[in-house]
Amino acid sequence: KMCIQGSDRSEWRAKKTVVLNVVALTKEYLSEEDTPNLWKFTNGGEDAVNVKPPFPAVTCVSQTTYLTGVNPSEHGVTANGYYNEEMKQVVNWHQSAGNVKAERLYAKLKRVDPTATVFVHTWWYSMYDENIDYFVTVRPEYHANGKKSPNTYAKPHSMRDHLHEKFGKYPLHRFWGPLTSIESSRWIANTAMEVDKMHDPTLTMVYLPHLDYSLQKFGTDKGMKHVKEDLKEIDKVVGDLVSYYQSKEAEVVILSEYGISPVTRAVDINRVLRKAGHISVIKERGGETLDYGASRAFATVDHQVAHVHVNDKTAIEDVKNLLLGVDGIAKVLSESEMTETYYPGRCGDLVCIAEPDSWFTYYFWEEEKMAPDYAHCVDIHTKPGYDPTEMFLRFERPFKLFGVIHLIFKAVLSNMVGIRTLVDATPTDRASEIRGSHGVLPTEEKYMPILSHRTIRELVGQDESVPVPATDICSILMKVLVTRSDPL
Repeated sequence: KMCIQGSDRSEWRAKKTVVLNVVALTKEYLSEEDTPNLWKFTNGGEDAVNVKPPFPAVTCVSQTTYLTGVNPSEHGVTANGYYNEEMKQVVNWHQSAGNVKAERLYAKLKRVDPTATVFVHTWWYSMYDENIDYFVTVRPEYHANGKKSPNTYAKPHSMRDHLHEKFGKYPLHRFWGPLTSIESSRWIANTAMEVDKMHDPTLTMVYLPHLDYSLQKFGTDKGMKHVKEDLKEIDKVVGDLVSYYQSKEAEVVILSEYGISPVTRAVDINRVLRKAGHISVIKERGGETLDYGASRAFATVDHQVAHVHVNDKTAIEDVKNLLLGVDGIAKVLSESEMTETYYPGRCGDLVCIAEPDSWFTYYFWEEEKMAPDYAHCVDIHTKPGYDPTEMFLRFERPFKLFGVIHLIFKAVLSNMVGIRTLVDATPTDRASEIRGSHGVLPTEEKYMPILSHRTIRELVGQDESVPVPATDICSILMKVLVTRSDPL
């Protein structure tokens, strides 16, 4: 995609560049009142262009498409997780770079300038990439007794200790769950600047998740109190980062992975499959667990997209016809219809696309008392799909305070005596309250992600009314990064 002219590649050098991934940022949220720093950086929105995200427009797919310049059918990342058919297990939110099957920006950069160094902060599928010199990400500790505690993974390992000593551990419970706050994005920003002072990397990639929370929990209207507060908070963090990196004479790029659109309906796709006799469950610990290998068909869900795995291949058409009749499902794609999305071993036999106002739950139990124990927990690796209700507390007024006190007392007491306890803090009956989602390709510009740089018109070289394809982001970043050296 990026063509370097001339036979002597030593003429080309990489410029110090930072890419700030402000999750869920769209032009709709740029204003002098709520986002003065972003407003200034984007020149009142004039230096920002819309991006046509990949399908599905979810974190791992968007990031990988941006970094490789190819579609999921080539890079292999089709969702935020996938069903391993050989192991009969769902693998969600793992971090190994081995998940990516195409060359990324980092390798392309080092091929042009072998002296360039790369620092990645919390971008997914970055762990163990030999082209990444410095790396920091959220990495909870899972203890033998079932306890989960905040921690950080860093490359080199010694860097973690330094960051913890200066800034504390990665604020896991502020990064995801009912207690999310600006604290996680602020920690990411502070530690990113610290790593820059320590190592002065050529390319820095920073992930800032804060807008992801309220937009899903409460809605996408920019006039809402929660939205305005979150915009002001993330704008301050971005402003500090831009000011710092510009003082280092770095090129700064701001982009987002997707926009969040309003939803009002949750589709319980696994309950539909269960009612039709396709789901098999096992009764365990007083509840039910989904038996993937024994089920005729089941779905792993990812926001507005569901991958339907049909173990009985003779039933594919029957399952497709069943799901086509479900309210909230717009399309059901077979393998032959997944042109840019299908990758062997990473897709369902069918892929369901929700209506723009709908999203998919993973719920498969029919009675609330039969929900598995993990249903009321923040447990992103065990659930067969994404669960935004993990951002809600199980207890509501007037019992919210008593519920929280109960959870804290139970956790403290169990820790004192050294036994495991279930922190059952999240609900299973509030899916209808989710007000924002993503995954389907946006039909309106105000829900499109953006790309911004001081020379964006020159970089894009096209009509500003035409969204930039996600597959063009890699080559655009290379144009920002690489310049011809001055002759000696």
